Amino acid sequence: MRWWWPWLHADALRAAHHAQPGSTSLWTIVAVVVAVAGSAFVAWQAWETHRTTSLSQRTLEASHSLAIDSARSRLDQDAPRIDVYVEQVAVLPADPGNTPGPQSGAGVVAVGVVSVGARWNVPQDAARLLRVQARVRVVNLMNDRTIHLKVKGLQDPAMRADTEVLLVPAAKLFYFLTATFTLTQWVANWESHQAGEPPPNIAEGCVISGDDRDEGVVDTWPLRLAAWPIQPAEDSDSTWQLTGRIAGDDWFQIAIRPLRERSYWISQRNNVPMPEPSYYRPS
Repeated sequence: MRWWWPWLHADALRAAHHAQPGSTSLWTIVAVVVAVAGSAFVAWQAWETHRTTSLSQRTLEASHSLAIDSARSRLDQDAPRIDVYVEQVAVLPADPGNTPGPQSGAGVVAVGVVSVGARWNVPQDAARLLRVQARVRVVNLMNDRTIHLKVKGLQDPAMRADTEVLLVPAAKLFYFLTATFTLTQWVANWESHQAGEPPPNIAEGCVISGDDRDEGVVDTWPLRLAAWPIQPAEDSDSTWQLTGRIAGDDWFQIAIRPLRERSYWISQRNNVPMPEPSYYRPS
């Protein structure tokens, strides 16, 4: 059809040019018909070109995604493996001289040196600090590999914050995520919880483990601690005490086994991340 169209178009125009005056209308109609047919042919050709280009683009994107998935699978197989979980949550006085609290004891929850019968008058003790502390255990699950480990928003047992260490094979470490707030802020948390709303005062941190190669993965375990450790005393409007549920686990919120977030890197040294597959569209 491509060889036929130029001849047809030129012949029609020549005929229209040499036609007699009486036949002008006929050849004008012929020229219009040929022009319309030509426009339709050009439109069809453009559509075919667009369809072929789109198909080629989708094929290229699919191949690109498969290549990225293959590279990610290879990095997953060689990635360092650690376990992160919360062992217990405790209520402690906010005394800077104290080291992170309870180091032993069964169960998820432990009450520190704060007496279960302790009571506070909020107008008078509004600025007094009280802390809720979660103990986090980190374990190297590999028996033949040292892992680069760092934490943000957490303290080690020596009260050092945001440390960075090498975790030797099969070793384990403890860290503490601490929420330190005034009694007024804890009251706000309790009131928000009673109203079914998120507590406004929380503590956040994360555990990060890195690959020992420039090309590799970085795993992050976000930690978020929210609590409402005090409640109004029944015999006084201004007196507050430790919640009666302090022996259970329904006075705080924290993921006992936080979900891991993994990122992939072409070069960590040069800060070059591996691109996401084309079918992955983060919100």
